[in-house]
Amino acid sequence: MTGRIGHIGKSMVQKIMAVLLTVAVLFSLSSCDIVQSIHKRFDNHSEDITKQELARLVSVAIKSADNVADSYSSIPDNQLDGMSYTVFHQYCEILRSMSERHGKISSFRFLTAEENEKFFADADKKAGSHAISMKSYSDLIMVELIYEDDDDKDNPCRFALALKDGAYTLANDYATKAVEAYDYISHYFKMISDSNTAGLESIIKPMLKDDIYISSVITSKATYLIDYYKHRVRSSFREFKLRTFLPNLISFEIPESVDASGENIISRSVNLFRRQDGIFYIEDTFVSKGDEVGFCLDGNPVLRCGFSYTKADIEKLFGEPVIQMVDNSGKNGMAQILLAFNGVMLHFEGAPSSDSTWNTARLVSISIYDYDADTPASTFDGRLFVGMNISELLLVYPMIDESDYVYTFETAEGTYKMEFEFDANKNVSKIRLGEVSTKTV
Repeated sequence: MTGRIGHIGKSMVQKIMAVLLTVAVLFSLSSCDIVQSIHKRFDNHSEDITKQELARLVSVAIKSADNVADSYSSIPDNQLDGMSYTVFHQYCEILRSMSERHGKISSFRFLTAEENEKFFADADKKAGSHAISMKSYSDLIMVELIYEDDDDKDNPCRFALALKDGAYTLANDYATKAVEAYDYISHYFKMISDSNTAGLESIIKPMLKDDIYISSVITSKATYLIDYYKHRVRSSFREFKLRTFLPNLISFEIPESVDASGENIISRSVNLFRRQDGIFYIEDTFVSKGDEVGFCLDGNPVLRCGFSYTKADIEKLFGEPVIQMVDNSGKNGMAQILLAFNGVMLHFEGAPSSDSTWNTARLVSISIYDYDADTPASTFDGRLFVGMNISELLLVYPMIDESDYVYTFETAEGTYKMEFEFDANKNVSKIRLGEVSTKTV
């Protein structure tokens, strides 16, 4: 009896040790290493599979996450093109998210040679000259998914295969770089969602090489982005629609954002490009539009575009003009009045007086183009002035560089824009605030 118990105990110890050894081995491998190890150990494929079968395996992996491991393990090693299970899983997962809006996958088709050529040409055109060209992938074969009832035919969902040494394979480099690009822009959205200013700065900084983008400007941009998405974007991050999934271009559509007026819901796009220097660049374009800007003397607001002023009002502020021009030749019977002072130009529109000058007129535009210490300091809103550095301007309007340094706003009187010019040292040399259109009651 004692001997039998000892034998059973020894057997149990051996089993326990075997289990512990197995667990130790498993924990020493990552999940992708486990799958790849199993794949290599039990791969019974002695012959290459056809391109139709390879495309089918990828299609079913895209169709359901439950099929990913089986599809991967069914592809012979030499037809994986070195693609790891992790990349294969991510690639199919991203394509699945893109595919779901189309409907239920029913089959697939290979693009013709002409369609393939057009696909890569269109991809380069869409990405633009500043992005890496897709020419290095132009020998790949694109496969398009077909759906039972496609709800988004204008944006087909496609994946790539390659032909190497007579065998059809996965397109490892294409897929890996596309996944890298997708992960980068996804990280951008996550930093915004988490209100992680420091993390967002680390993404923005490599895109901004010019020395005007000092650290405080980058911080201002990051803060602006977080505030914008928090207050102006109605769609959740899960609702963003992936429109383009390429190694050199990722494009998302944000279905619902509040426009600059705060009154309308619009859709907008956010794009990621892989530039020719290999750096990712995210194009999240904003129109610099916001609150009304007024003209100030010595920090005090004195003039607003769209309002009417008398000749006496202006002389009280500036004295006699250095130059006065009154043009009565306008077809609408209104005189165009230009008044130049030291560093300031005012443009009015109004009815001419009996002596062909003017008495009262509406202010159309204001320009400040110089600063003279002997005259009151001319600014807009007390913080925008001639001589300020472009970096200082970006601290006031963090996204104005994306709209060619044009800022717009709307009032009850109309729409106005403010434009900036710079000298060789990147200092503001002129600011013009002018009327774009007027509102009539």
